[in-house]
Amino acid sequence: MTSVLYFLIIIIVSYGLGKRLLDFLLRDPGSRVEDFVFSTGLGLGIIGYAVYAIGSMGFLYLHYVLAVLIVCGILAISPAIKYFYRFKHLGIKDFVFGLSLFEKMLLAVLIVIPVVCLFGVLSPEIGNDALSYHIYHPKVFIENHKIGYISFSRESLWPYLTEMFFTIGLLFKSVTMAKMFHYFFGILSALSVFAFARRFFGKKEALLSSALFYSAPGIFMQSVYSYIDLSLCFYSFVALYLIVLWNENNDAGILILAGVFAGLSSAVKLLGGITFAALFAIILFISLRRRLSSNSILKNLFIFCGAALLISSVWYLRSYAILKNPVYPFLDRIFTSGWDDKLGEAMGLRRDLIGFLRLPWDLVMNMHKFGEEQIGILSLILLPYLAFLNFKEVRIRIPSAFLLAYALIWFIVDQNIRFIFVGIAVLCILLSAGFYNALRRYNLNIIKALVSLCIIFNLSLCVYYNRNSIKLAIGQMSEETYLNNYERTYPVALFINKNTRPGSVIISIGEPRFFYFDRSMRDYYIWKQVSKETLSAYIERLKKSEDVFLLLRDDVAPYEEIQRLVKNRPAIFILPREVEESKTACYHIYRL
Repeated sequence: MTSVLYFLIIIIVSYGLGKRLLDFLLRDPGSRVEDFVFSTGLGLGIIGYAVYAIGSMGFLYLHYVLAVLIVCGILAISPAIKYFYRFKHLGIKDFVFGLSLFEKMLLAVLIVIPVVCLFGVLSPEIGNDALSYHIYHPKVFIENHKIGYISFSRESLWPYLTEMFFTIGLLFKSVTMAKMFHYFFGILSALSVFAFARRFFGKKEALLSSALFYSAPGIFMQSVYSYIDLSLCFYSFVALYLIVLWNENNDAGILILAGVFAGLSSAVKLLGGITFAALFAIILFISLRRRLSSNSILKNLFIFCGAALLISSVWYLRSYAILKNPVYPFLDRIFTSGWDDKLGEAMGLRRDLIGFLRLPWDLVMNMHKFGEEQIGILSLILLPYLAFLNFKEVRIRIPSAFLLAYALIWFIVDQNIRFIFVGIAVLCILLSAGFYNALRRYNLNIIKALVSLCIIFNLSLCVYYNRNSIKLAIGQMSEETYLNNYERTYPVALFINKNTRPGSVIISIGEPRFFYFDRSMRDYYIWKQVSKETLSAYIERLKKSEDVFLLLRDDVAPYEEIQRLVKNRPAIFILPREVEESKTACYHIYRL
């Protein structure tokens, strides 16, 4: 639990640090929730970039990061104390007063789900992408004491802002602390949805929209892993939030803030560029609708783009400087490096107008085609209530335009549900506003009962998905048993770590999850894309200085050169494991 305490201290420091910057750009936040969301998001961004700066210079040691955190803490003391002093004036009784049984149920769900998910956060990491690179690469950075390109990797030069937070957790030798950051971004996302809906609609709409969002199975399931999709959702949504505020106030400071948050979303993930593009189009449309002069339009676009690019460009410039491709390995036909990764081509059902119009149905009923994450049946049940919205209202029109633009680009680029979480957040607000508009005209008690049942069902799903983590927490299962049962690579990694010398090189065919291996890992698929050597020549070169082993998963495509390499060669280790639900493969290890 010490790691949880350290994490909470970092969040408090992040708030105070971000608050100092926020006060320069936004004079009067609409609520304490809004203040906390904006300030903490900014503060986390500052800390993430500080870690990146330290690591890029080759000083990635705990004591340097601690020194930076202490300096940030000193700067954060005054604003943090002022904020938390006001907690006794929160007015919780006033907020709860007047809520119906339905809204009280929503409030209870919003409290219970993060508590249940905390059990998942406290358990060892078993997420696929987390073990493949989200926390594996920070582990390598720490071993090298430097943040930079990892040879034969696809992702290590991607925008890695969230991974900087994971790096902090691993520097404290705590995977739990690393996982806490993504979990917290899920909470921040729900709070930002709540703050937006309360500011522009009302507290009832705020409760329903945030409950719809946070009780969506895809959201709470993602929150227990060291992933980055909820941080992308948070920064993207707050950028939209600020554009709506800017449209009301026409304040350049708010537009700068919107650019900063759009830049932070692009610093989290390449797909953060979708947020930037959608908001750029909205700012242009708003400016044209106001019939501003050309100079004023260019000024607005320059402020937004300048802030966004200033924040995010460092990640893309370093990739270009090292590999001559700012979005490596994509767009290889334009730049001089990379390959046709075909990422996202397998996602979705169809890429035409009918497919786009069918998305609300397909994302619910055919989720296995969109990455398996579930958004829940409630989005379909409440979809007709969009008809009760007045799309002439700015508070409706701008989020709707953003949702449409974001969804269209996402539909073309990569139809993975995880990558449109911000769209789900916006949709939840629109559905809630439409539902309460209808409720003011008609008696919808049956629909309210149905919505309540669906949300409670999602809560039960949350408990079900975290059942093994709960068993671990209450002592019914050991950590060793948990990992042996639910992480396919764990026993393989144990064998490698115990039976090979430090410095040995492991060439992996078909298995990208490297986190639990304490040896130098090579992904054969990536090596094959970038190396000009034959595999035999590469292995012979490695063997001059290191022991070399081959890790083969027998369910992968039978590469001819691999078959020749292992022919008549006995495996030193063979272990069948369930690699996917109802699918088993054998791991073979060969000494080369």
